[in-house]
Amino acid sequence: MEFTSVIDGVFTMKKVAVLFGGKSVEHEVSVITGHQIMAALEVAGYTVLPVYITKAGRWFAGTALNNIQQYKVQGFEPENVKGVYRVAMSTDPNVKKFHVYYKNRWQVLFRSGRSNHIWADVFFPALHGGAGENGELQGLFEMANVPYVGCGVEAAALGMDKYLQKQIFKALGIPALDAHLFFRGEWEASRDHVCEKIESVFSYPVIVKPNDGGSTIGVTVAKDRTGLVSALELAFSLGERTIVEKALVDFEEVNISVRSYPLSTSVAEQPLGKGEVLSFEDKYKRGGKGTKGSKSDGAGMASLDRLIPAPLSDERLAQVQEWATKAYTALGLKGVVRVDFLVDKATNQLYINEPNTLPGSLAFYLWEHTGVRFDKLVTDLVTEAEVIHTEKQKTTTNFEANLLV
Repeated sequence: MEFTSVIDGVFTMKKVAVLFGGKSVEHEVSVITGHQIMAALEVAGYTVLPVYITKAGRWFAGTALNNIQQYKVQGFEPENVKGVYRVAMSTDPNVKKFHVYYKNRWQVLFRSGRSNHIWADVFFPALHGGAGENGELQGLFEMANVPYVGCGVEAAALGMDKYLQKQIFKALGIPALDAHLFFRGEWEASRDHVCEKIESVFSYPVIVKPNDGGSTIGVTVAKDRTGLVSALELAFSLGERTIVEKALVDFEEVNISVRSYPLSTSVAEQPLGKGEVLSFEDKYKRGGKGTKGSKSDGAGMASLDRLIPAPLSDERLAQVQEWATKAYTALGLKGVVRVDFLVDKATNQLYINEPNTLPGSLAFYLWEHTGVRFDKLVTDLVTEAEVIHTEKQKTTTNFEANLLV
C-alpha cells in the first residue's frame, strides 16, 4: 500500500508533486523547504513526486530527487540521476501529464507507458521568490487546470509586491511605514536625482528593499549618502523596482501566522535580536539543527532564536490577530501565511510590515504550538487546494454570443 499513516482516521494514497529550487536567489532555501514539505507529506501518508527546477529553469521529476544530500555536491546535475526525467507541464487542461524529454524529443508518454507515474493529484509549490511566489507559476497551474496549494495568481502577485501591499493596508486602516517606490530606469538615468528625492522625504537612516524580494536578500539599512548609493545598487541588481522606507532605530518584531482552512491564527512569536534587520544568515544559517521528521540539515526560520508565544498584552495580541486576519482576507491570500509586524519601541506603535505567503513561510513551528502537527498542516493545505479547485469548476467559462454568425 502507498499510505504510511492515518490523519484524523482517514487513509490517504494521493500523489502530491512538490516543486522546489527555481530561478531565484532563494534557490537553496527552496531546496530545504521542499524537502521539509516532502518529509511531512510522507508522514501524512501521501505519495510524493519531487519536481526540481534548476537555476537555469529546467524541470526534472523523479522519486530519486527526494534526497537533499545530492544537492550539496558541487556541479550536481539531475539528468545524471537514475530514474529522473526532464519534464515540462502542458498548458492544455486536457493533457494532465508531464511532457517528458526522451531520446532527444518531447513526448507525453513513453511507448511502454513508464512515465504514467510522472504526474500528481495536487501540486505543492515550494519555490521561494521569483516565479514561484509572484503568480507566474500559479498562472501555469491555472492554465493546466490542476489543484495547487497556496495563493491564486492575483494574491500571489500582491503577496510579493511590498509597495502595493502598503497602499492596501493603509486603505484598510492598518498602520504601515511610509515608502517610496523607485524604478531601475530612474536610477540609471540619474542617481543623484533619486538620492536627493529620498533625502527630501526621509532623514537617515533609511531602509532599502527590492520590491519583490524575500529572505531579506538585498535589504540594507543606509545611514548616509554613500550607504544609500550602495544599497540602491544592490537592490536594483535584484529587481526592477525598489522601495525606500524610514528605518526604525529601535524596534521589535512580532510575527503571527494565518490560514484559511479553517480561518485561524497561530500563536505569535517575537524573534530575538538587537533591534536590527535580520540578515539571510540570521534567518537560515543560525542553529542548523533540522526539524523533526525532515530530511534537511537546516530548519530555516524554525532554528532562529525566538520567544513563543510572544510576550504581548492581551490587547496587543488581539490587535495583531485582527490586523493579520484583515490583511490576509483583503489580499485574497490562501494557505499558510506568516504576517510580520514591527513595534517602534520609542512610541510603542505597531506597524504591519509584510505578509510572507506560502511557501515563503509555512510557519509550521508556530502551528505546532497550537497543537497542529506539521503532517496535519500539510494535509489541510492539500485538502484546501482540492476544495478550491472543485469550486473553480463550478464557474461558467462559455458564453454563447453568436458574434461570429
